[in-house]
Amino acid sequence: MFLIELTPDVENTIKIVWWIGLVVALIVTVIDVYLLIRVIKAARKIDSLAGRTLTAAGGIAGNTSALKNLTATNEVAAALIAGATPIVSVAGALDKKLSAVSTFFGGGKN
Repeated sequence: MFLIELTPDVENTIKIVWWIGLVVALIVTVIDVYLLIRVIKAARKIDSLAGRTLTAAGGIAGNTSALKNLTATNEVAAALIAGATPIVSVAGALDKKLSAVSTFFGGGKN
């Protein structure tokens, strides 16, 4: 360790610089604590909202679970339409024939 004799002016300058450093460190620490408190509050708010969102997400998942079967439903509907088309045409022809028979036997208008 070096022993240096300091003049009162130099010693006072060192003390002033030291105190300025301590005050700056205290200010930075207070700002950091304030910011940390804000982060903790935001994290708690996010946690609270996430809990509510989880409930809603479960309901949405339940309500939309049938959508995965929509493609299969569309394929079945297309097959039903394809099968119904000939039935419609036969039914139309049958209606014409029955109208003719009804007219023949005096039924008149349908």
